[in-house]
Amino acid sequence: MASSAAHTTANLPLFRRLVSEWEAASQASQPTSQSGKIEPSRDDSFARRSGKDILVAFRTRPPLPEEARCKFTADENIYANSRMNEEVGPQATGAVAAEGGTSEAPEPDLDAEFCPGISVPPGVDGKMVAHVPGMKWNGPTLSHKVFEADLAFGPDAANEDVYNRTVLAQDMINLALGGGVGCVLAYGQTGAGKTYTMESLERRLALDLFPAAEALSARFLASQGDQPGQSATSESPSSVQECIFSFSVTFLELLGKRATDLVSPSAGDTADGTAPSAKEVMIHENKLGEVRPLLLESQVHSSEELQDLITRSLAHRRTSPTHRNATSSRSHAILTIRVKNRMVPYADEGQLILVDLSGSERYEDNKAHNKQRMEESREINKSLMNLKECVRAKAKATVEEEAFVHIPFRSNKLTLLLKPIFDIELRQPSKTVIIAHVSPHIQDAAHSVNTLSYASPFKMSPPKPTGPVVYNSADPRTWNHEQTVEWLVAAFTNCALKRKKGINRQREKAAKALGKKIRPLDMSEPVDLAVRVEEFCPAPMTARNLGRLYMNEWVEKCLQTRADVLKGDINGEGDADQAQTDMVKKMAVEVYAKFNDLLSTARYKTQHDMMATRRKITAKEVYGEVPKW
Repeated sequence: MASSAAHTTANLPLFRRLVSEWEAASQASQPTSQSGKIEPSRDDSFARRSGKDILVAFRTRPPLPEEARCKFTADENIYANSRMNEEVGPQATGAVAAEGGTSEAPEPDLDAEFCPGISVPPGVDGKMVAHVPGMKWNGPTLSHKVFEADLAFGPDAANEDVYNRTVLAQDMINLALGGGVGCVLAYGQTGAGKTYTMESLERRLALDLFPAAEALSARFLASQGDQPGQSATSESPSSVQECIFSFSVTFLELLGKRATDLVSPSAGDTADGTAPSAKEVMIHENKLGEVRPLLLESQVHSSEELQDLITRSLAHRRTSPTHRNATSSRSHAILTIRVKNRMVPYADEGQLILVDLSGSERYEDNKAHNKQRMEESREINKSLMNLKECVRAKAKATVEEEAFVHIPFRSNKLTLLLKPIFDIELRQPSKTVIIAHVSPHIQDAAHSVNTLSYASPFKMSPPKPTGPVVYNSADPRTWNHEQTVEWLVAAFTNCALKRKKGINRQREKAAKALGKKIRPLDMSEPVDLAVRVEEFCPAPMTARNLGRLYMNEWVEKCLQTRADVLKGDINGEGDADQAQTDMVKKMAVEVYAKFNDLLSTARYKTQHDMMATRRKITAKEVYGEVPKW
């Protein structure tokens, strides 16, 4: 039988001794060497892109000074004091590290010193142990439950370590700059440190985003023969990223089904000092299937502007006192950074989505809530359960290619906003990191077990191949080097033929205006390819290697290996150079889209076939059978 927080506090000396004995035994059985901090390199190696689409991480924070004494005591006036602090104003203490933490409170008489409820075994990456107090007929007991994830961060791990091993190691910045979608979700009990982690990741990402864009812009311009800063739109030649990328930012707060804009000035205080009710923002799919709420999109041009916007938006987020946290976030905060490549305007926008989820609560946490707080807790838990189903289904779909997996992302406003990472019909590459936060206190062990049980099933490993790969013309993952080159030659040849037809139509139109005729187009004549395919895909590179390229890297590689195919098409040397550059970029994006479409279809073949069958059935129900002539 599980032990209550009050019973656990009463038996702290016993549990502290049992935990110490377990830690001593665990250290004796583990190897003495430990890897320590991992600092991934910042190069564009393929190794960082061969990981999983969904990464699961556990994190526990360090306990705050006097936190155990303030939180876990029989004095029921603590919650009343926190409500009083809401009216007077919270004190700026070190409680920021616990997502608001606790404000100043009277010193209780009960001895409730800290006892660890979570441990990260040394030398073992990705494991976290929860020490769960219990009660049997012969007295208190302590069980040790092990949970596995891809990463596990103990109380000594700094935010810099979390950033390096999640956002940086998963290459999310380059993914977004290349037209993909990167998402970070922070989940856990209220007061477990989610906001502390997410605010740090947001500010750290803001510092790295623009330098990465500058480096990529300089490389991209060099590949097409331009000098860095030559076509920059700003007065400063060093602002290279302004001519290549544009960044727009939105910050949304979601409470139940009601969404508000955190960036809009209407979300702040009015002139008389009262807080107005922010205007509700509707969340729905448009005719193109996009989910773009009518939020204020702010254009940012530097790390300082982005950090300032994040700070101002977070100040508008709603907090309320609860039994566990005096300044608990009662809503989901979703920061979205959209990236547009101005040099390739017809390419997809990249996105970085950072979600600070509202804290989950058990009955013991919300039994003192009023009617409004109870309704908030109900909506929060409902949205978190929908998110769990979607993440688990997406993780399953990435490893079980032969099974149809339904991802119910339209069942809740939160998951609908995260459609770019859940909808397998979309062709954009995506990566998701879920950081499950747990409290370090043994009194919260029951809730920590629920949190770890929630996130642990998301960790899935793809099945290992059981035999030799059989060639399939529709699956690029089965191609060798020769087959990859053959497909690339055919793809670029089709693009060249389309361009040849377009030029011929223009000439026919011009000749017709002059009352003349031109020779019919001979499609059997060989065409010159815009890209030297053997240099674009040198041996022993295969389609698997090309599949790890981002869109901008694919275009950059095409520009570096382009061939002169515009002889005689355009008069003027400068115009010909610019026209060839534009033509190569357009063809590169078109071939990249076809290649990724093949990859996506091959990975989710069963899902795509099932959806295509459903669309045919729907068409028959609406329009009837197609008549046969």
